Amino acid sequence: MGNVLKGKVAIVTGASRGIGAAIATRFAAEGAQVVITARTMNEGPKIGGSLSATAAKIRSIGGICHAIVADLANPEDRKKIVSGTVEQFGRVDILVNNAAWARFGATHRQSPDHVRLAFEVNCFAPLDLAAAVIPGMIEQGGGWILNISSGTSRHPGPAPFATDDRYTLFHQQGGPTLYGASKAANERLATGMAAELVPHNIAVNTLAPLEAVASEGATMVTNLDSGMQVEPVEAMAEAALALCSRSPAILSGRIAVSLALLDELKLSIHSLDGENELNT
Repeated sequence: MGNVLKGKVAIVTGASRGIGAAIATRFAAEGAQVVITARTMNEGPKIGGSLSATAAKIRSIGGICHAIVADLANPEDRKKIVSGTVEQFGRVDILVNNAAWARFGATHRQSPDHVRLAFEVNCFAPLDLAAAVIPGMIEQGGGWILNISSGTSRHPGPAPFATDDRYTLFHQQGGPTLYGASKAANERLATGMAAELVPHNIAVNTLAPLEAVASEGATMVTNLDSGMQVEPVEAMAEAALALCSRSPAILSGRIAVSLALLDELKLSIHSLDGENELNT
């Protein structure tokens, strides 16, 4: 166990698996009291991972956590996350907006319900949660807000379209436009809020992989064997720790890419127990 986040309380959404579980475990290994949220407590039939499994992992390394079941598409559910955290631990120092919803496909064929759901979970929920934690952070004298973004927020190139460009082909074949647009909106909110919150010592950043992360959710919506650069979830967790522990005067307002940030800060990737370095 480390002590980089000793005495801090962190909320991590979408923490039942993948990036969220990795971040929550890494933060707990550095001494944070962590609140983990997702839609269900126990593992379902479609995809592996659960809040109970993440909680067990955190407790196995001596960490402290509290699980709150919440559907981020539901504004009423969103309200209970911050209030439940304050009730359990008395404060919120760190908010990691990791939960996401995606359905890939041609944009003009996306249903209105899916368009609304993408922005509800990927944009409106992070904004609501940030608005809920900021007053307390101001009163405490600072804090950290991190929105997990996506490589799909990058724009494909304009015409003439190169037939050998992987990213253009990804859009033509995979259809990540709706998901990427909701994440791009999230990035713009974060950089603007970072500038607004400078007087209050609150960092606001976004973090994304260069292309893809080897998580359960990613494998459900895209083909990770299609030539993408795939990185381990531990890379995102280590970059998240850096963005949620260092001075906002140094690291705020970033649209950060995980491996590039780790290289810039000369950081190694650690295993989820916080003890050993991983080879990448």
